[in-house]
Amino acid sequence: MNTAFKQRRTRIGWLTLALAALFVVAVLRLVVLVTLDGPRLNSLARSEHTAEEELAAVRGPIVDRNGEPLALSAETRSVYAHPRRVFESSTVRDRAKLAAALGMTPAELEAKLKKPAPFVWLARRVAVDKAQAAEAVGIEGVGAVSEYKRFYPESNLASAVVGLAGMDGQGLSGLELEYDKIVRGEPVTLNFYHDALGHPILDSPLELKSPEPGAQLELTIDASIQSLAETQLAAEVEQSGARRGAAIVMDPFSGEIVAMANVNADPAGIHDRLHNPAVQDAFEPGSTMKGILASIALADRAITPSKEFYCENGKWTVDHRTIHDDAKHGWLDLGGIIEVSSNIGAAKIALTLGADRFYEGLRAFGIGYRTGIDLPGEAAGLIMKPSTWREIDLANHGFGQGVGVTPIQLAVAYSAIANGGLIVRPYVVKAAYDAQGSVIFRHTPQVMRRAIPPDIAHEMNQLLRGPVNGANGTAHRAKVDGFEVAGKTGTAQMVNPAGGYFQNRHVCSFIGFLPADDPRLLILVVLYDVGHGHFGGLYAAPVFSEIASGAVRDLNIRPTDPNYEVASIIPIPGAKSARKRTAAPAAPDADDAIPALTGSKSPVTPNFAGMSLRRALQAARRLGITVDVKGDGYVVAQEPAAGAPLSRGTIKLTLGSVVADAAEVAASSPAHPGKSARSTR
Repeated sequence: MNTAFKQRRTRIGWLTLALAALFVVAVLRLVVLVTLDGPRLNSLARSEHTAEEELAAVRGPIVDRNGEPLALSAETRSVYAHPRRVFESSTVRDRAKLAAALGMTPAELEAKLKKPAPFVWLARRVAVDKAQAAEAVGIEGVGAVSEYKRFYPESNLASAVVGLAGMDGQGLSGLELEYDKIVRGEPVTLNFYHDALGHPILDSPLELKSPEPGAQLELTIDASIQSLAETQLAAEVEQSGARRGAAIVMDPFSGEIVAMANVNADPAGIHDRLHNPAVQDAFEPGSTMKGILASIALADRAITPSKEFYCENGKWTVDHRTIHDDAKHGWLDLGGIIEVSSNIGAAKIALTLGADRFYEGLRAFGIGYRTGIDLPGEAAGLIMKPSTWREIDLANHGFGQGVGVTPIQLAVAYSAIANGGLIVRPYVVKAAYDAQGSVIFRHTPQVMRRAIPPDIAHEMNQLLRGPVNGANGTAHRAKVDGFEVAGKTGTAQMVNPAGGYFQNRHVCSFIGFLPADDPRLLILVVLYDVGHGHFGGLYAAPVFSEIASGAVRDLNIRPTDPNYEVASIIPIPGAKSARKRTAAPAAPDADDAIPALTGSKSPVTPNFAGMSLRRALQAARRLGITVDVKGDGYVVAQEPAAGAPLSRGTIKLTLGSVVADAAEVAASSPAHPGKSARSTR
């Protein structure tokens, strides 16, 4: 073997080794790319060659408590284009026809098509016939897809409550925002493929996912009562010269909001869907605070109903500041102070109570706390720590000056007086249902805490009838034919942002409930920025009367003419009313049937199992029993048990979620005493 051959073979060997090494390196690199970098590179490739647009799904309807639609979604068509394909397959004349079909100029269409994007919208949410006309032009690269546009069939009814959904189907305010996740459904994703230069690959058809329609919301709002509240409020805003007004109609036992009206005198914002003053704005409550003050003072035993205060003949100086009454008054008891709405009397009660005890009582009523209503942007109101209060501050707080409350806070606080002392959580949505009609959730009454004992609520129920029915009452215009009304007026100066108060700008209000002996409705009316002399009893009380008159008719609440000597929410055996009148009590409703005490000699504890909060309190009222409630929903446990010997102590009721109604629970309960009924959860 010669030298040349050996050298050639050596070179071939080295070349073979080099090629083998390169092959090994390539294999190793391939392994690395596939195993380590594969997912990242695959995702990068998809992002480079795919694009997508998200289309809103069908938003679920929003209906009132009777099924009347307040918000619906209607099908529309959105026209799109792939610009490069459009230019390649059409002439200037063709595109002019397309522009005419879409109701735009050729220049506007050309501007859209010249955008540096592989996909553009030519028109969003247009009428179906317009989209069909655009497709009929026959230009390749132009198509249309279905989208859904939100509309409100009752126009601006309950606009601040229902809220607003945006162009892309996203909730922006009100219930549209609060429940956006379940109302908007599953969005539709529109996908298409293109090369690195944006050219569509092959035909690249639009790929649409199947949309999931949003949930339906069933509200506690009654559209008829809502319309009445808005109409009456708007008329009074115009007549009184107020800048705006708010009204709330609420079930004081359950917390259901039957109506929530907001009216603005400014035509530009008269139906503002983005702002809800009834929940988001605070105001000084004025004399409506006196009902809360009296409840706290009585519960704290700082005063008694018969204790009299000298009201200084209408003018009293505290801490170098002068407090005025609208009329000269001498000695007044608590009922008289509330009836004539004496600021001086309220100030003296507040000073007797003391800052710390007054503050704790206000917090128990929810002042300074959000109520937890299912609407966005709720304000907490404003109340300073008692350590910062001067003597004049404490006196002023007694008649509602220097404290900020929202309308919904004030409504919830007075609901506690109406329902026997319980703070309930207010709510607007009764239930939600999916597209198949299955229940997603259902709200039930929820007791947050006890603000005052039942006997104090009873006493305040009686005293608050004075402003409406008393000879010197400030709210005679709040009367409702056939019904006893309890309530309180309020008038307060508006705060000047520069400091102090405006002298000629006021907030006037009235809050009350009816029928007073068995409250079914609590109604608050607030008029903002009215002139001097526009008192709550003259301007807000008549609106209350009109709303209440229509609401009791729509809800089929029957007039009553009770015996005031025994009328109460939770009566105290032997309690006497300050104002007596003899009248035959109304016949009880069929729905108010309750278990009777068995045996007059040794009565036993009745069975509350399965009852709603309202029915349990009604049962206790009729039987003269004091109850302490915990939880929300329906009664699932009680102490003492049903059938146990009945004492004059408090019966503790635990509420929870119950599937069976009261009759079914009662039917399945044990017959012998000493054992409580089982409830179905």
